[in-house]
Order: sequence, then structure tokens, then C-alpha cells
Amino acid sequence: MRQPVSSDSRDRVWPIAITVGLLVVIFVNVAFIYIAVSGADEVVPSYATEER
Repeated sequence: MRQPVSSDSRDRVWPIAITVGLLVVIFVNVAFIYIAVSGADEVVPSYATEER
């Protein structure tokens, strides 16, 4: 028969789960930024210097 889980170990699970979830979100955002910046087209100099 299994022993019931103590409330101490159950209370520690939520902060760890939230921290891991936030780290996953941060990692995905960093990966998305890297992919977006590394694949961006180069801006031609005339776009920034000529009048419109």
C-alpha cells in the first residue's frame, strides 16, 4: 500500500513546476528571436538615408 504524500513535498512541487514552465517559455522566446533575427533580410542603405 502506498503512503500518502506529505503536504511538505506537495507544497514544493508547484514552485518548481512554475519555475520550469517559465524557463521553457523564456527558452522558446529566445529561440524565436534568434530565428527571426538570423533569417532577416538585410536593409539596403538607401532605405535609411534617402528622403521619401
